[in-house]
Amino acid sequence: MLLVAVHPWDIHGAARAGMRTAWLNRSGGSYPEHFQDPDFTVTTLTGLPTALAAGD
Repeated sequence: MLLVAVHPWDIHGAARAGMRTAWLNRSGGSYPEHFQDPDFTVTTLTGLPTALAAGD
């Protein structure tokens, strides 16, 4: 299972629950240091398949 979200707090909560995560960083902002890092970061949803393939 993989949670894909634009909000870092959703990523953080899912990661703390043991899920794999992908952050859709559409704004180009920085990820908050105090949250658990996502497994994948992409800038567009269409970039997710490439990121997933590279991460396996």
